[in-house]
Amino acid sequence: MDAASGLGRCSRQETAPETSEKPCFLNRFMLSPPCRIPRLLYGGPGARGTSGARVQSPLPRALDAGRQLTGVAMKPGYWSRACAQRPWLLLLFCTVLAGHAHGGVSASLSGVVRDPGGAAVANARVSIVHRPSGTAAQALTLQNGAFFQSGLRVGGPFDIRVRAAGFRDALVAGVTLRPGTQSPLIIGLEQAAVEEIVVTAPVRAVHELNNGVGSAYTSDDIARQPAIHRDAIRTLLTDPLAQSDGVGHLAVAGANPRFNGLAIDGVLQQDDFGLGTNTYATERSPINLDAVESVSLVASDYSVAAGGFTGGLVQITTRSGGNEWEGAVFHYLHHDGLVGNRYDGGQFAPAPFTETETGVSLGGPLVRDRLFVFLSHDEFESASPVDFTAFDAARGIRPGLFEALGRIVQETYGYDPLGRSAADTPTRSRRSLAKVDWNLAAAHRLSLSWQGSEEGDTRWQGDRFESAWYDVPTELDAVSLQFYSDWTDRLSSGLRLSRKTFTRGQICRAGGDVGALEFDLAPAQAAGTGLEGLLTEPVTLTAGCDRFRHANEYEDERVQIYADIDYLFGDHLLKAGLEVGRFDLYNLFVPGSRGRFVFDGLQAVLGGVARVDYVNAVSNDPRDAAADWGYRRRAFFVQDAWTVSPELELTAGLRYERIQQEDSPAYSDAVFAAYGVRTDANLDGADAWMPRLGLRYTGLGRTVISGGVGLFAGGEPQVWISNAFQPPVVFARLAGAGGVTPFSVPEALLRQVAAGAALPVDAIAEDFDMPADWKASVRVQREFDLPGLGRDFLGTVQYLHTSAHRSFVWRNLAHTHLAGAQPTGEAPDGRRIYADLDALGYLNLTALGNHGGGRAHVWSVAVSKSYDFGVDFSASYARQDVEAVAEGTSARGISNWRALTVADRNDPQARRSPHETTHSWKLRLGYERAIGQLNTRIDVFGRVFSGRLFTYTFDVDRGNALFGRAGAGESPFDADPLYIPAVDDPAVVYASTFDRSRFENYVQAVPGGIHAPYSEVSGWNRIWDLRLQVELPGAAGLARWVGENRVRLVLDVENFPNLLNSKWGRFDFGPSNGQAAVVRADLVRAADVADLGVDAAPALTGDAPRMACRNRTDCAYRFNSFDAEPRAIASRSRSVYRIRLGIRFEF
Repeated sequence: MDAASGLGRCSRQETAPETSEKPCFLNRFMLSPPCRIPRLLYGGPGARGTSGARVQSPLPRALDAGRQLTGVAMKPGYWSRACAQRPWLLLLFCTVLAGHAHGGVSASLSGVVRDPGGAAVANARVSIVHRPSGTAAQALTLQNGAFFQSGLRVGGPFDIRVRAAGFRDALVAGVTLRPGTQSPLIIGLEQAAVEEIVVTAPVRAVHELNNGVGSAYTSDDIARQPAIHRDAIRTLLTDPLAQSDGVGHLAVAGANPRFNGLAIDGVLQQDDFGLGTNTYATERSPINLDAVESVSLVASDYSVAAGGFTGGLVQITTRSGGNEWEGAVFHYLHHDGLVGNRYDGGQFAPAPFTETETGVSLGGPLVRDRLFVFLSHDEFESASPVDFTAFDAARGIRPGLFEALGRIVQETYGYDPLGRSAADTPTRSRRSLAKVDWNLAAAHRLSLSWQGSEEGDTRWQGDRFESAWYDVPTELDAVSLQFYSDWTDRLSSGLRLSRKTFTRGQICRAGGDVGALEFDLAPAQAAGTGLEGLLTEPVTLTAGCDRFRHANEYEDERVQIYADIDYLFGDHLLKAGLEVGRFDLYNLFVPGSRGRFVFDGLQAVLGGVARVDYVNAVSNDPRDAAADWGYRRRAFFVQDAWTVSPELELTAGLRYERIQQEDSPAYSDAVFAAYGVRTDANLDGADAWMPRLGLRYTGLGRTVISGGVGLFAGGEPQVWISNAFQPPVVFARLAGAGGVTPFSVPEALLRQVAAGAALPVDAIAEDFDMPADWKASVRVQREFDLPGLGRDFLGTVQYLHTSAHRSFVWRNLAHTHLAGAQPTGEAPDGRRIYADLDALGYLNLTALGNHGGGRAHVWSVAVSKSYDFGVDFSASYARQDVEAVAEGTSARGISNWRALTVADRNDPQARRSPHETTHSWKLRLGYERAIGQLNTRIDVFGRVFSGRLFTYTFDVDRGNALFGRAGAGESPFDADPLYIPAVDDPAVVYASTFDRSRFENYVQAVPGGIHAPYSEVSGWNRIWDLRLQVELPGAAGLARWVGENRVRLVLDVENFPNLLNSKWGRFDFGPSNGQAAVVRADLVRAADVADLGVDAAPALTGDAPRMACRNRTDCAYRFNSFDAEPRAIASRSRSVYRIRLGIRFEF
């Protein structure tokens, strides 16, 4: 079988004796594909095989994690019918480690050797040979028959041979190892009179995930996953707990995607800074899929070596060279002619584009059996079409608005903002990998890998002219050196050194001298102008260089050292280790340092009148306000994996992490005097003791019960910390400035900043501590038979609970600590009204602190089956119930505070999380068949899941924030939950412009009161993808140079139901940012309503609401207008099919 292609089946020995129809003992630990066993492996009390050897069926302790957790069925015929009638269990040795967050880059294997009577065989020699490279590891069994070997290569196949005096050799051939711990092997020896025991078919051992929740996949699984994007995360979507909203995006069990970890060959490579929700630091995967040997996902892992995540952990292990030269050359093509143009409810016409991906991989020996190399390189180029339909529909933007406004700007200021066309956004990447494996000696192995990725990407937003779009060049380099040693048959060790560097730029398309132009427009202002009829709702549009790109550069460096030892002591496998990491970053981020020009209405644009905000260091050089800081993180851990009985194993350990930091944010006397808080708190001394406990029980026949509990820390976005390390800056403003030009900051503001007092805008709370979550899970796996449908179905039921121990939360201390911002008011529904800081001229001070609220309950069930006639399938269902205190959807502290969709932003409580996917169904079908010389495989993968959660909110803006506003020109988000009035509710009055009957019909099923955040669901989505692969014979003339070769044709169809029928496959988004802003309202005094009437009562704006509305009966909401925002809006680009074609030459 060719591992790279994922096609083909393992051959059978046609001369092998007839096998029993009982489950083969090998399949108890998933030594799988169709196999016949000439001499059965285990001798013990019970039934005899055809050769007379006694057999045992230890299936419960061996279910494959890649299938058991996700329902991913293995290739056809993975279940043999060979052995035993009376199983008896003897659990092996404890599983241990290797699956830690930075290191599941090797495999460990444990087992026990028994004689025909079930007694332990001591001093048996266990030889574990990696067949492709000839790498051999040796172990000697203890008095209890146990053995353990770590530092093995991931993948395979491996041949495992056992020799002992007085017994025939036993050979298990073709074992494939996944990263980390495998399910224990039970190997039975026959007396010397019996021939050598041999299993000839490839076999697969199990990745146990340390009794946690997750899944693991091989290169075969990756090759079979339908996807038009070559992204490892697409394979991880088979896991019931995984959800994705695009390339690189991964949400695990309802956790914030920013809390995920990613390790490639042990090197952490997630988006450390956390500017977005991508799992990768780059936009696309930083590694070529052809270079991936294995990928795994864990939501919980109870080994003490696990760290660096509180969401999910993705671990990628790259391929290595062997004793034969092997490789592939490939080319994939996708363009606008391979994209559908119709869907249910509309049409889609993408701009012309072409997407190509071309690459090569090669691996082989430099010195046979000793030194090996693997190389990979690929290049990707694309121009993804932009779709503004949903955005424009939600905001009342009509076609032609940007072009008309652009002409006005160019005529008035001599500056072309470039319009907003449906142009494609280019993306380019180059990825390379070089890896060397060196067998230094029989007991020592070294692995050295280098990985590099360069990428260029374009970012856009629907409310921005193309001049405000920006390009993002990134570079990532990672080096990892790993050294594995077996010092004795009981003692082994691992050492890893790694370094990762990453740089990111953000280059505005407006040019280097242009500031940010923000246009606040309303339909009434457009009457009689070139904008008439082009907008139906108030909107803010941006041209020039948006303020967040004025000074924006980033780079970081992460250095890690990891070391551990494993010691086998009787029924205990002891582990101890340490991990030391250093992380340094440089972040230049000074928003508004070129000037922010805010135009209040079209007449202000025509007259050159704007409010100008300017932020900079006192030197007027933004580089003097760059954050440059770092820290060290140390971890120590110990663990005992104890075989309590043949059916029960317990793993208990303790992990301790501590942060050491010499850098500190700037201390401000002015802030301490005004707020009473220090601004120089850092992370030094933050620590966490993290106990872990795991359990595995196999005493119920064909069932395995496993689970655990533990505390986890790490994976937090560093940008949330870095905000406090930015040097203080000065904020300056000119209100109603005339004669402005986007090419320069007014001289008065430059002088004001130079003479001003710089102040910090973010701080770390003095009692802030290392964020951590408790996780607990239980998993029940059972193999069962269905009469008439087949045997050896695999069912899994699991439950995962997460509870926030210490998580992130933001508070604006300017609202709660400044005397001038007191007192607060009370809205008609009882919520608090804070000061309008911008109106008062106060700046923000956003404090990053901890909270202990939030929890998650996640249930899932899965079933899978493989048939010998070529069909395999898996199906799963997952249910999430998740609560969170803070959404954590932004990089800036003040934006995270503004985005809190809650009644009181400075006192948020746990509520339903926007990261929850309430219901998720998944189905995977595969069929493989040889037709003549053509080997053909078709795979279908489908997801049916509930849509995005959202909240009905007030439609607010910077002129009418309702409940208070941040300072420094920060506009409010539409994050204030709407008040749903009862019949004749005194808290609400209705303006004559408000369509009350339409509104009441719209919310008739919504409970009254303050709308519960994220209690609405946008509907259901269905995504079905298909992959067809045809393997053709290679060129016989090339065999002389490259050996056996073949050509593989690959057809991927995303959303293939739309290809069959244009009415199928529609994909809907929910309201943008989970906020359906349906009512524009203001606050009015109840007395004014009584005296003047509803329409004539003056609106309370600016800082007036908190002063006028002292008690809830003092004021009323006046509902002015209603916008029935759609609960679900079709995404044109995702509602049509897409086809990608590929051709591969493999040898």
